Parts: sequence; C-alpha cells; structure tokens
Amino acid sequence: MYRWAILLFVSFQSWGLSLDDSLDVAISAFQLKGNVCDKSSPPDPNNLSSLGKIFFERPILSGDKDISCANCHIDNKALADGLPLAVGVGGIGEDKERLISGGAVVPRNAFTLFARADERYTTFFWDGKVQMADNEIYSPIGEGYSMGFESALSVAAILPLLSRDEFLGHSNGPYNSNSHVELLENQYFNDKVKAQNKFLQDLLKDTNDADIRILVQALNNAEIAKQNFTLSVVGNALASFIREKVKVTCEPSNWEQYINGDKRALTEKQKEGALVFYGKGRCAACHSGDLLSDMNFHSVGVPQGTQGPHMFGQDLGRALVTYRTEDRYKFKTPSLISVSKTAPYGHNGIFPSLESVVKYHINPMFFYRNPKVTDEMILKNNESLASRSEVLRWIKIDEEELVSLLKFLETL
Repeated sequence: MYRWAILLFVSFQSWGLSLDDSLDVAISAFQLKGNVCDKSSPPDPNNLSSLGKIFFERPILSGDKDISCANCHIDNKALADGLPLAVGVGGIGEDKERLISGGAVVPRNAFTLFARADERYTTFFWDGKVQMADNEIYSPIGEGYSMGFESALSVAAILPLLSRDEFLGHSNGPYNSNSHVELLENQYFNDKVKAQNKFLQDLLKDTNDADIRILVQALNNAEIAKQNFTLSVVGNALASFIREKVKVTCEPSNWEQYINGDKRALTEKQKEGALVFYGKGRCAACHSGDLLSDMNFHSVGVPQGTQGPHMFGQDLGRALVTYRTEDRYKFKTPSLISVSKTAPYGHNGIFPSLESVVKYHINPMFFYRNPKVTDEMILKNNESLASRSEVLRWIKIDEEELVSLLKFLETL
C-alpha cells in the first residue's frame, strides 16, 4: 500500500504544487493523523504505575542487584542508552561510563521506549520475538494473554529479566553465583517463567532489604497479595509505568504539529526533506504511518559487528525466530520517533550518526570506502549485503536532497 502511495505522490510532485500543497498530498496518501503524542489516554485503572516505577528504577529484580531498566533507558538519551551495544550486569553508571566498567555486553543496540506503549506498536525487539497478531501475543515464553499479561509491551518488558547478561547476573563457579542464575540458567524459556515466579516469591522474604520493604508496601497499595506476585504482575506494572512515563515526557514533534495544521512548524529545507522522505527517497515504504514503522522485517545489509548473539559473533536477525533461511539478516523496521536523539544506529549500533545510517540506506559504498574498514570485514559481509531489500535499489537523491532529508529527520 505504501509503495503505491509513493508512486502516486512522486507523480503528483511533477504537477508543480507548492511545498505545503505537495505535503498535504503526502499526508493524505499515507493516511497520517499526527496523533503520536496522545496525552488524553486514561491512567491505568489497576494503579500499577507506581509499582512499575519501582521495578524500572531500582535494581530489585537483578540477580546481582546491580542493574535496573533505567540504566539502559535514560531520560536525557531519549529513553535509550547512547551506546552501540548495551552493557548489562556488572556495568556501573550510565552512558559511556558503562563501557569501561567491565559489564557484560548485550549484543544488540538498546531501543528507545518512545512510542512503545502505543497500542499500534505491535512488534518488539530487533528480531520481533514478541509480536501481537490475531489477538494473541507470540513470544519465546508462550502466548502472553494466557499467562496473565495484558499487552505485548508487558511481555516484552520482562524478557530482559530472563537473560543472563541483562539481568540474571554472574555464575562463574560455586563461589561466584547467585540464586537468580541458579534458578533460571538451565531452564527452557517456557520453564523460566515458573523459575522466575519462585525467585519473585523468594524476594519478598528478604525484609531486611529496604527496597523489598518498599516493594511490599507498593504491592499492598495495589491490593496485590504476596502469593499473587508473579512475572505477569511485573510485566503489567512495567508497561503501565512506561505508558505513563512516555505520556508525561512526550511533546508533539515539529512534524506532528505540521500534520495537525501548523505550516510554520517546519522550515522550507525541512519541507523539502519531507518530500524526499515520502517521495524519491522511498523512506516511507518501510517507515510508514504515524509511528514511522511498518512493524515488519527487512534487510538493509547492515555489516556484521564484532559481537552478535549467534554463532561466530553473527546476528542472523529474524531468522532465529522464524527459522526461515530467507529471514537471515532481516531486522524490524525501527520507529523513527525522536530518531535524531537516539544515536548510534543499527541493530548493532555500528552507525555513529544519523547521516551515516541514512547514507548506508542509499548506498553501502559510503560505509565500505572508510579506510577503517578492512578487507576481512568486506569479505565477511558478502552474505549480509546480498540480503539487502529490493526497496533500497536505485534510490537516487543528490547531495542537496540528502541535506534536506537529514533536516527533516530532525523534526520527527
């Protein structure tokens, strides 16, 4: 549908319309409503946001009590972490402090949380391992609704808790371990839920811990009995807090204001960039709708980095969820909400700037002509490059249009 809209829009551009008139055509063709930053949604009726705040901001759920969600979703980093790859257990501090702290490297770039609480956001993680479809929540731990989770976001919020590098902690022999690792490490995913629930019940027994006392009080305030404190409660509470946090911090972008009728919200250069985005640049073929993502999976042939979650440091992307060869190196189309604030880019954070990742979409030559790229790296990425989507072929924009496009991306 969106590729058809691009062809229609490009043909309209040749009619000699003004910038604003041309963009009105694009807004109509792409069915843009400008309702990303919706502050009118009602608060959580279950009063779980305050409980979720505890889980998000305190290291209460980590095996070594050294990491919380807030370490990788930082307010002044647009709720991302500013790092190429996230640093999990063992990390100290925030942002670049964590790189030198000796913490475990999580081999994917941390997403921002902006737009994640929107009900139209249906696919989570770079490989889409949590996905809402046909009124079911598909995930590695099973169907979400049947386990008491209220949304796909609720399920996505708890998966890091089940990951050794992200939350479980260290286990380097009998004298350097923790009960969290021992409970979960050797369990299959569907059994990890039961093991995690036991861990949660054991947590409540440690009444000498100030954080636990705060947690118990919050459970009482939410009228949740201790025996009902399970992983689904954690997920639902985190989703509630994220929803409220994003709603409070969200401000309508310049592009959203423009869609809603304020023609002065964009400069002339930014309007020209919007025409490139929705026209000959073909960006909107994948970055579609108000959330600027088709929630689907594509390969842009991103170079393999030095670390990845699969064999030999590779990252096979969607294929390790679907087990389909044709899904190798495909990753979810990221939403571009606040994209100018969430560098670095790519599933492995290999692109340091917005300009570098946009150029790579247009032509990988921009990346591979860098003198720091070795012959070994070029040879290593033949297969990834061969998987590049057909949508990216024959994108022809000049330098001035590239500058305009980058200016437009700053308005999102």
